[in-house]
Amino acid sequence: MLPATLFIPTFLTQDKRELHQLLNVLRDPLCTHLYGVLLAHSDFDRGTVSTSYAALRVYTTPPAPERGKRLPAPTLKQVRRAIDWLIEAGLVKRDAEENAAQGILKLRVRPRTKKRASKTKEGRA
Repeated sequence: MLPATLFIPTFLTQDKRELHQLLNVLRDPLCTHLYGVLLAHSDFDRGTVSTSYAALRVYTTPPAPERGKRLPAPTLKQVRRAIDWLIEAGLVKRDAEENAAQGILKLRVRPRTKKRASKTKEGRA
């Protein structure tokens, strides 16, 4: 029998600083969930996300169970507060003037693709 293996998608890998901010400083499940959603929906090369608060509410709404009562979706105020906390923690950046001008919520997270070293740095030149 083979051991169980978990293959984590590359966009979910987080560095030490991100984990420290999420798990030790913020310690809020909605912030952690929203950060994961932003990572999954971001452009991996630049780290930009174009979304809206309404879409973020939909993404963080728990699915309907087969039986029983559905857990409530986070309110707009809770989502806004969680985004503000992520910005204060330095995990997300926002340009408020550009967002107001375009009428869309543009956020930026750390890009997930690593830039290749030049051939001279690799010793192949």
